[in-house]
Amino acid sequence: MINITRGDTPTSLDRPEIQLYLKEVIAYNKLSKEEKKKAKEPDAGAYRRSDVLEAFDRDFYSKCYLTEQKFENSWAMDVEHFKSKSFNQYPLLKYEWQNLYPCTHDANISKPTTEPVGGYLDPCEKSDDVEKEIVYTLEMGGKAFFDAKNEGNIKAVNTCKLLDKIHNGTSKDSKKKTAELRLLICKKERNLIETIMKWQKNKLQNNLEEEVRLRGKLKRLLSRKSDFTMLLRSLSCVSEHLPKDFLD
Repeated sequence: MINITRGDTPTSLDRPEIQLYLKEVIAYNKLSKEEKKKAKEPDAGAYRRSDVLEAFDRDFYSKCYLTEQKFENSWAMDVEHFKSKSFNQYPLLKYEWQNLYPCTHDANISKPTTEPVGGYLDPCEKSDDVEKEIVYTLEMGGKAFFDAKNEGNIKAVNTCKLLDKIHNGTSKDSKKKTAELRLLICKKERNLIETIMKWQKNKLQNNLEEEVRLRGKLKRLLSRKSDFTMLLRSLSCVSEHLPKDFLD
């Protein structure tokens, strides 16, 4: 996960139907259990609109906020609610821009609908530094590990457990289902290591033109806009062999 700064709210999330929806939700929540059974749950239509997906491309770099898997654009992902839009939880946040996140379908369905006690780290919340509060570890074969830097930070502990579940699975079937994600990470890891080796070789041989070319490639591979940024940056070959200015 990387820290994210959101831009302006998409205009489709500020349409009159949503303002009416918010009022209807407040009225709906005042009904008794029996009255709710007879009443229709308020709705203002789709929250998955083109301008929302375009805003995801702009702010999240077309990446799943949980796995950092990158897509051509955000149309390939689900629109996930950080806090559940369910009527027994946070229906008032159904169309709230700050509550919408781009997420792969597999990661979306792996995240529990009920938040654990203490909640999760929010990459868009300045006080939740997901780049520093989580220790990322990547081993050969795309195996990822996530540990809370401070075990007293319940949000970080919960987030690490969620990331481990999404990346590695918790059952025989889920381990097989998450294998594709690990393969993608493994391929990116190999590409990075091979590029570092080529860059070092050309640097030793004083092949300036090729060194510059490979330097640019390394910066792109490790960019916040690229796939699996934090996992790739956790590799020892990055911290030990690359200058800090390679990281944006």
